[in-house]
Amino acid sequence: MRTISVRELRSVMPQLKETLAQEHELLLVSNGEPVARILPVPGARRVSPLAAHRARMAPAAVPSEVLVREERDRR
Repeated sequence: MRTISVRELRSVMPQLKETLAQEHELLLVSNGEPVARILPVPGARRVSPLAAHRARMAPAAVPSEVLVREERDRR
């Protein structure tokens, strides 16, 4: 397990994925005292952007503004 300071963590943040792939675990220290372990998440999957999610959704049969207007009129 590699030990890394908070200052070093800031500098390796862009390469954190690659660093974890090589080291498998990082021990984060602040002022020489351990404060956290950083581990890769097993089987982690990337969350798709919202636009891609919306593109896969079927369009609504009734526009939302119509549904909101109907709900307000019922009150």
